[in-house]
Amino acid sequence: MWARYNDTKRLVHELIPPGACNLLNPSTIYANNEVCLSEVDIYGFDYDYTLALYSNALNTMIFNMARNFLIEHYKYPEGIRKYDYIPNFAVRGLHYDIQKGLLMKIDAFHYIQPGTVYWGLNPLPDEEVLQLYGGTYHVPLQQDSGFYGKGPKVKQFMDIFSIPEMTLLAVANDYFITNDIEYDPVHLFKDVSEAIGMVHLKGYMYKWVMEDLDKFILRGEETDAVLQRLVSHGKKLFLITNSPFGFVDKGMTHMVGKDWRDFFDCHHCSR
Repeated sequence: MWARYNDTKRLVHELIPPGACNLLNPSTIYANNEVCLSEVDIYGFDYDYTLALYSNALNTMIFNMARNFLIEHYKYPEGIRKYDYIPNFAVRGLHYDIQKGLLMKIDAFHYIQPGTVYWGLNPLPDEEVLQLYGGTYHVPLQQDSGFYGKGPKVKQFMDIFSIPEMTLLAVANDYFITNDIEYDPVHLFKDVSEAIGMVHLKGYMYKWVMEDLDKFILRGEETDAVLQRLVSHGKKLFLITNSPFGFVDKGMTHMVGKDWRDFFDCHHCSR
């Protein structure tokens, strides 16, 4: 196992540019004894948050636009507009109890982690959590929506694009809680999800990024260096994404150059 671990560290330093390696702690890189990267001949990439790393400014833009949709399209109270995006409030992988309006961390064994449950913007005491869940921290698997699920009771937010959505859910809940206004958490969840979806479906995110690539795309030179090294080691590459080709093309040209497609043996965009 340690031989595999050392092989992984060595290959990380071979394939990732030195500047990026200096930012990494090799001891925190997960490796197992079943996979040897030197034997991997084909590498597949997503685009968003894999080849293209976005700045926190994009989360703020998504949050603000979705918040405006809630107020102007779904007729939510104007008071919600006073809430700004809160960086680092949420992280990917959190669970949200749709019926109770609670954001929390649930571990791999389906137990709520004490001290992680938030109702609105404030932590909920552990004793209240136990009361709400019948004296236990365990959440039955059949209540959990799983990866990218829609319900029925608990949804896990698995991608980085979900971070503004979790924050907007928290602040919308907080508004009604702090103002002692009765509301339906299930309908709030549905409305926030649709408001976030409108930001993407209407193309706002694509427009913002393409208009200011330097502001929103980080460390593009490192993406270029990784692709260069993989190809120079004889690896085959493919790119698959649900982002539109024009968006991907502009971002990849910015990071890698106009001949970026030469790196890939296969690439596919959804539209």
